Amino acid sequence: MKTNFYINGKKTTRKAVKEQVGEERLKRMIAESKETFSEDPYIENDYFLGSLGMLTIEFA
Repeated sequence: MKTNFYINGKKTTRKAVKEQVGEERLKRMIAESKETFSEDPYIENDYFLGSLGMLTIEFA
């Protein structure tokens, strides 16, 4: 399963997200998103990152 990351609607890389939010927090967000995706794939997985904006995690 491919994972795509978007900050404020603009595609970004896992490395850039990891630098901004930290490795442990990113792992928790991805695990939570995978769980939500397995329950209902039509739910959008968004996280508010404060001054950075909204992080969207999408699975393809």
